[in-house]
This record gives sequence, C-alpha cells and structure tokens, in this order.
Amino acid sequence: MEDNNMNGHAVVSQAPALAQLLADGAHAGPGPSLLSDRARGAMLGLAAGNLLGLDVESWWYDDIEREYPDGLSDIDPREVSCPMDDDLAQAVDLAESLLAGGDLASDFARRLIVWARENGRGMGITTSEVIYQLETGKPLPEPARIVYERRNRIAPNGGVMRCAPVAIARRNRPALLVSDAAITCAVTHYAPTCQWSCIIINAVIAQLLDGAAPDLTALLTTASADGCPDLAAAAHSDGIPTAILDAIARGDAVPPGIDWLRQDQRLIGHTLLCLQAGLWAAATPLNFEDALVALVSAGGDTDTNGAVAGAVLGARCGASAIPQRWLDCIPQRERIEGLADGLLALSRN
Repeated sequence: MEDNNMNGHAVVSQAPALAQLLADGAHAGPGPSLLSDRARGAMLGLAAGNLLGLDVESWWYDDIEREYPDGLSDIDPREVSCPMDDDLAQAVDLAESLLAGGDLASDFARRLIVWARENGRGMGITTSEVIYQLETGKPLPEPARIVYERRNRIAPNGGVMRCAPVAIARRNRPALLVSDAAITCAVTHYAPTCQWSCIIINAVIAQLLDGAAPDLTALLTTASADGCPDLAAAAHSDGIPTAILDAIARGDAVPPGIDWLRQDQRLIGHTLLCLQAGLWAAATPLNFEDALVALVSAGGDTDTNGAVAGAVLGARCGASAIPQRWLDCIPQRERIEGLADGLLALSRN
C-alpha cells in the first residue's frame, strides 16, 4: 500500500497484511546470547560479504574462475585499514541514525552528505546524483524522485545493500519495520521496487534473528496483497533473471546452487537481482562461508550481492559462523559490533 507521505510523494508507508504476518509469526525467540550473535552476524555478515566481493566487482563468473582457479575465498587483509566501502559505510550511517532517534530520514540524509564529502568510496551514480540534490536543500524525498525520473525510472540496488540495521532495530515492531525500511530507502532510491526490496529483505532478516524459518512464498504473496509490484514481471521487463522469484511464486524449493546467477546480466546492479541474492541466502543449505563464496564467485555486482546475502546469512547463522580470517579484515569491527548491540537494545524498547 502506498500513501502520500513525505511532502506529498509516494513512499510505502504501510503494509498491514505483511506487518500482521510478521506479528503472527513472532515468538519468544532465542536467548539473549544467541540473539546477540545473530544481530552482530547481520552487521558483520554484511561487512564480510561486501569486502569479499570488492576485488571482483563487475567481473563475469568465468573471469573470476580464471583469476582464482582455487576459488575466491579470502578478503584483502589491507581492507582492515581502508575507508569503508559504500555498502558498509551507509549501513553504519543508517544504524547510527536509528540510534540517534528523531527524524530518521532527515538524519540519515545528513549523514550521507557528510559521508560523500569525507569518504564516498564506491558511491554509485544514483546515490551521487541524489546527494547532490540533497545538498541543495530540497525536501525529502524530492531529490530521489527527481533522479528516479531523470534516469528513466531505474531501480539500482543502493537502497537494499544497506537496509539490515532497520531489521534489527524494528524486529519487534513490524509496522515500523515496513515504514522505516521504505522511508530510508527513498532518501536515495525512490523506485517502488527498491522500497519493496528493502521491506522484504528486512522482513526476512527480522524473522531469522528470532530463529524463524521465513515462509518466502507467504511473505511475497502477502506483500503483493499490500501493493507490492509484480516483482517477477518487473525483473523480466528489465532483463533480470527470475529463477528465485519464480521458484518462490510456485511454492518450490529455492535452487540450492548458484547457477541461476552465473549468466550474463544486462543490469548487474539491479535491486531485484540483489533481492533474489538475499532470498537465496535465506534458504540455501550451504553454510555461511560456502554460500558467500558461491554467490560472489557467480560474478556481477559482487560486493553488493555479497553484502545483502551476508546480512541475511549472518542473521541466520550468527557472527560465530563467520570465518575468523574474514572478521580480522573488517574495518572498525568493534564499532560495528557496538552498533549491532545498540540496535538490538533498541528493538527491546
């Protein structure tokens, strides 16, 4: 369902059926230690997936196989001393905005402007153009809407890559999870499919944090009833593979392997491709390390696919499942862990 919100422009402000689905599926959840491990896992998993994919971003899978005949399984250890890449940096900014309270979207926009000036590593074209508009003082979400229309209504993955902090902070408040996922996405990414990608991935992460196995078919069907666009049709229209969406729509098991992604893709940075990477990660029988290695080795927008899948896998498996050699490469790891702890405490309020 879309309401006129944020100065009269359409941002998804509620999805009552989806919120009810999440509320109905809520239960006591795991003990504090396991829940903390999963919350940290979501944030550190996002970081690990982002970093693992950095060196092969935009490569095709056959190029990765030639360059890494023994498999791509390590993060460049120099990353621990580097500025955060955009996927991780923006997730950290979003986490800090959630913890700050107040006007969430405005605070997040302000932090993005500062990040672009002081770091900006890996910043995408859409985000760059929107931040330029933000600096002119236009009210939200006008900057994102302007760029969305100017760029022929494209739907990049720059919103979904960073959305996991909302799932941790709002895991016990489904209606707020929906609205905050959409409103923070629309700070930079206005497309309805971008907003719904964030809502769906955050719904999955919230369920995984509490130890539930998400019913992906029910989740997508319920989102559709709330006004979510036909995601498979939108993907087909943009030339995006739809194997994961198609399997979920049929009620079939998600393909265990990654062949669905190992193919030429016209728009490697599309939000619906990244969404499918996250949905695949929620259901794959592979463990944390093997799943991320397989996903990143499939090529494309590897750092962002890795970030979203890593957040989902981390919420599912916990930080304790992340290889230590990867954890050792994450910049400002203690800060990230502290943010995860703070978001989890916020979810209890």
